[in-house]
Amino acid sequence: MAKNQLAIPRYRIILKTLARQGKHASKDIHLACINCGIDAELRTIQNDLNRLRDDDTIFGQDLNIHYDEKTKKWYSEGIPKEIFALLELEEGEVTALLFYAKTINQYSGYPIFTEMSKAIKKVIDSSNISDNVKELFEKETLLETEKHLPLKGIELITDILDAIHNRNILIIEYQRFDGDKIKTHEFRPVILKEDKQMWYIIGENAKYENLMTLALDRIKSLNVSEQSFEPIEFNSEEYFKYSFGITVSDEKPIDVIISFTPYQGNYLRTLPIHSTQEIIVDDENEFKIQIKVIPSYEFYSKIRSYGEQAKIISPTSLAEDIKSSFSKAIIRYKS
Repeated sequence: MAKNQLAIPRYRIILKTLARQGKHASKDIHLACINCGIDAELRTIQNDLNRLRDDDTIFGQDLNIHYDEKTKKWYSEGIPKEIFALLELEEGEVTALLFYAKTINQYSGYPIFTEMSKAIKKVIDSSNISDNVKELFEKETLLETEKHLPLKGIELITDILDAIHNRNILIIEYQRFDGDKIKTHEFRPVILKEDKQMWYIIGENAKYENLMTLALDRIKSLNVSEQSFEPIEFNSEEYFKYSFGITVSDEKPIDVIISFTPYQGNYLRTLPIHSTQEIIVDDENEFKIQIKVIPSYEFYSKIRSYGEQAKIISPTSLAEDIKSSFSKAIIRYKS
């Protein structure tokens, strides 16, 4: 792709003109640019024509552009069609790009956000997006997502992504949330994962060769080593299939039956509590589901968040755990 992104709109008009049959004077090509809202001098367009003819690194291939010394006109023997795919966006593609540009605003507090914004701007500037649509990309009231706070550890995202791509071992000093001791891990990163606006890195402990999950906000220091590692087979969907959140343990998943009020059922039909959710009862008295999960802190927190709207039916041991938790909460409120 062209290094000079500011020249891309001019290149687009020039190439579209040369793609037509016949030969074209540089002044006519210049006029075509002016008519399309491109503010450029004739000399600039002439320089562009020479550059497009002589430099096949601009788009990575020869554009078959020639200059007829006799007629003093420009023509092409066939501009590769795939070139226009780099320059022309369909209406649906523009809408998709606009949606993407707006949704990543939730990461505006992240250091990497600046680079993402620059990349999108290059695409916008180099394509056929009209000026009135370009204004939508700047409009703040068009679409709004949940905001992600700039939490500790997000400054490591770029280094971690590079290490995952290049398969470099990371040297990480890490302090667990429930401990004071800082441990050093030689870590083979596999995937960066977000859960409830927190970021985690999943990878293999080089010493024990077991998968582990580290929270970015608990990383005290991170260094990318030059030592690389062989590809690690990892299926995220399967790995987290029975987890509830980010926690994965060696325990086997269990079937949990939960009864909700019909009111809460209205939400759970649209947004299931878990990917394994199966509806058992759905009537005017009850909304009952079954899920297959490995109970974890995140699971208990989710069930407690429903308050009186939910009741664990089975297993009874799980129901007793929830009852005990609520009893302790009541005592806390009374004290």
